Amino acid sequence: MNNYSTIQTSSAGPVGTITLNRPRVHHALNMTMIRELTDALHELGGDDQIRIVLLRSTGANFSAGADINWMREGTNQSREQLKQESMELAGLFRLITEILIPCVCAVQGKVIGGANGLVAASDLVIAENTARFSFSEVKLGLIPATIVPFVICKAGRSRTAAWMLSGEPFSSGEALAGGLVHYTCAEGELEKRTGQVISQLLKGGPEAMKGIKKMLREFSAHGGAQTIQEETAELIAKTRISPEGQEGMNAFLEKRKPDWNVKQEPT
Repeated sequence: MNNYSTIQTSSAGPVGTITLNRPRVHHALNMTMIRELTDALHELGGDDQIRIVLLRSTGANFSAGADINWMREGTNQSREQLKQESMELAGLFRLITEILIPCVCAVQGKVIGGANGLVAASDLVIAENTARFSFSEVKLGLIPATIVPFVICKAGRSRTAAWMLSGEPFSSGEALAGGLVHYTCAEGELEKRTGQVISQLLKGGPEAMKGIKKMLREFSAHGGAQTIQEETAELIAKTRISPEGQEGMNAFLEKRKPDWNVKQEPT
């Protein structure tokens, strides 16, 4: 296994584990983490001894989503540079769906913004019943473009619209009902329940599981995956450097309300 600065990797028999490891920022995603996750998935996905990939994090929260400081740096980059970064992020989510071995995601605490892309792209998701999910991008003047194809595939357009337009947090129970999550467990029981799910998966034929994953991906494709990746990457690059996007991220970091968040006068 390679040595990484933002994640940890390990293997135990047929299970390869990737652990998000930026505890000081609640495992927020930046370009280093995106590239390290991509590299680790390629490595584990190409290992004939690995039958399951487990994606998890340590501490109270799964992930705070995209690192706002990284996102705000868009003013110093060209649109093409921003699009390339977004292509890499979208490519990470796409890779999770395209490696032929199942990816299991175990989440606890807060799952915010882009972190939901990791959840939505994973094949099976276990969440503690105290976990809270949110697509908070809209409150920052941003569009969750790179993750939307994966969330729609899991939860459908109607539920995705309600989550993304409101930006309001929702429970693991609602995530379960909407299809974003597959199993829930009591707080503190995540490791045990995840182990049970993985044990059940390991009862299946390795080649059969690979065939099922390939079949489901091909049958559920709506248009070319590369085209979708290009379009969503372009959209998020555009909004990152937009005045509204910059105002939203600056307001978040400065702990104030953005200029569009004004009190509505009664009519």
